[in-house]
Amino acid sequence: MSRDRTRHLYAAVLLATAVGAAVGLAAPEAAKALAPLGTAFVALVKMMIGPVVFLGVVLGVGSVAGTVRVGRIGGLALGYFLVMSVVALAFGLAAGNLVNPGRGLRPAGGTSPGAVPATETGAEEDLVSFLLGIIPDTPVSAFTEGRVLQVLLVALLTGFALQAMGERGAVLLSAAGHLHTLVLRVLSMIMWAAPAGALGAT
Repeated sequence: MSRDRTRHLYAAVLLATAVGAAVGLAAPEAAKALAPLGTAFVALVKMMIGPVVFLGVVLGVGSVAGTVRVGRIGGLALGYFLVMSVVALAFGLAAGNLVNPGRGLRPAGGTSPGAVPATETGAEEDLVSFLLGIIPDTPVSAFTEGRVLQVLLVALLTGFALQAMGERGAVLLSAAGHLHTLVLRVLSMIMWAAPAGALGAT
């Protein structure tokens, strides 16, 4: 039954996209009025990214017996993240070179006096800044600021800590499992608003 409902959701998203495109061509002003629907849907999804990543990683790491196996899983996850990042960057560069956005635009005030050319910034300093940026000010700020890598770091540390706690950690791990189910249920409810988001974003 749920599979059929998901198929209906896909069809509704496609239909809403087509309707949004038609409205944008026929009545641009009306299409602008629908734009908050897309913005609201994206905001709702972004709201759930932190909890989903945190609870999923905590459950994955905390449930695995053996640090070596956790290391293998972490290595595979890191490799997958790097490969997907390269693929996304390749698509972005290809699209940028084909579309060439911003061509012909000139900044109103020219180059800022305090601007530093990219060639003068050291790659080593950028790497250090990136690594230090993964560490959040507080565990909670990783969620409030929407930094996925910071959430991932907190989740890994929490998962390893629960694994080291043994039986006592199993109780907290069970509670995390219930929270994960709850978060996924909320996310599934949000996804049913995808047609409205597609209508507003088209």
